[in-house]
Parts: sequence; C-alpha cells; structure tokens
Amino acid sequence: MLGFVDVHSHVVPSGDDGAQRLEEAVQLCRLAATSGTSVLFATPHAHAAWDHHPWTSERERLFGRCFPHVKAAAGEVGLELRCGYEVFPTVLRDCDPERFALEGTRAVLVEFPGDWLALRDDSALLMEAADRIAARELVPVVAHPERSIGLRSSYEIAQELVERGCLLCPNSDSLLGRNGPTAQSLVERLIEDNLVALIASDGHRLDRPPRLDLAHQLLVERYGVASVERLFDGSALPWVTDRCAQKLQS
Repeated sequence: MLGFVDVHSHVVPSGDDGAQRLEEAVQLCRLAATSGTSVLFATPHAHAAWDHHPWTSERERLFGRCFPHVKAAAGEVGLELRCGYEVFPTVLRDCDPERFALEGTRAVLVEFPGDWLALRDDSALLMEAADRIAARELVPVVAHPERSIGLRSSYEIAQELVERGCLLCPNSDSLLGRNGPTAQSLVERLIEDNLVALIASDGHRLDRPPRLDLAHQLLVERYGVASVERLFDGSALPWVTDRCAQKLQS
C-alpha cells in the first residue's frame, strides 16, 4: 500500500503558528513518517496583509533557509518533504496563483477564511479565489471546508465548489472530534455525500501533529479499505512530475 500523501501542514518554520524551531520541525517530520506518511507538503500561511500571518519577504527568507534543512532530515526517515502554501483567498487578487502551487502538482491549497474572522461571506471569497485558480488551469484544493461559517449554514455550497472543480480537503483532526462536534458532523456528512477528495493533517505542533493514521483507521473501520484509500494516497491531485506521480498511476 502506498504511504499517505499529506497536502497541508505547517512543519517548517516560517513565522506562522506552526513549527518554531528546526528541532521541532524535524521531530514533526519524524512523527509524520512513523505514522505512515510518505509525502508531506509544508504549506505556510499566506494570509491577507491585515490578518495574522501575511506572507512577507522576511517570512519568505525564513522559510527558504529552513526548508532545505528540514527536507534533508525528513529524507533520512523516508519522508519526502515538498513545499507549498496555504493561501488566503484575497491574496490571489494581486498574485499569480501559479506561484503558490503545491510542488510537483497543478494544485493550489486555498483556505476558507479563519473562523476567528467571523466572515459570513467566506464562501463567496473562496469561490472567487477558486475561479482565479481555475483560470490559470490549476486545481483549487480547499482547506478545512468543515470549519467554514458559510458552509455550515448553506451546505449546498460544498456541492457547488465540487462542481467548479475544487477538491475538498478536510482536516483529519476534525474527524476525530478535535475541532468540535459541528466540524465533526460536517466532515462526516461531506464524506457520506462523496464530496471529499483528500484528507490532510493541517499539522502544526506536537499537540496538533501531522498524522493521518488515526483518521485513516477510523474510516477504514467504518467504510473498508477500498472505499477510503483514495482520500489518503494523493491520487486526486493533478501531479505533473516524477516518481510520486508514476507510483500513483501504476
């Protein structure tokens, strides 16, 4: 069986709320590897300028310095670390979405605005960003839809996003109830309705680790292996390069 492909994590220091030190980053990557992940994307926040973690030249330099060291350490334990971003929708109004593509794919990880912003129109912003991504012949991967305020009140938005070509990518810890009962019930409904393409860890720290194995086990027990492997093996992604794509196609 292929190892897990995790498209959403904050395991490389970048000045956001993820790993803060190289030692912590290496520890998180080792934990991901021992939990069954073979490919992990480091996706630092690229927030809007007025939000918590805007993407600045200083943060870009920090990430650029740290990433090679963490990648090398991850490789020693059999984990392939790739780079990417978790992009706030409005950032794409002024930037080419292609610069934010997940390494080796034609996909861009775009997030629903954080619930701390209390934006009732978060779905409208997400759809705007999805259209901008699609216009560049890229595929939007929607991070943690189960945490969207708009989607919670208008569930049909999920179907509309999928019809627009979006890949919905809930967090594994939501399945485990760690983001509250509302998020848990919503992600379960999304899976039941076959609207989920990928499940990611959104791992940040040791108390919020980059693990997919517990969510995988839960879903295997509920639906069987054959029904859930596609949610964890990365086969939904539009791969464009190298051995990972070849493995997934074989």
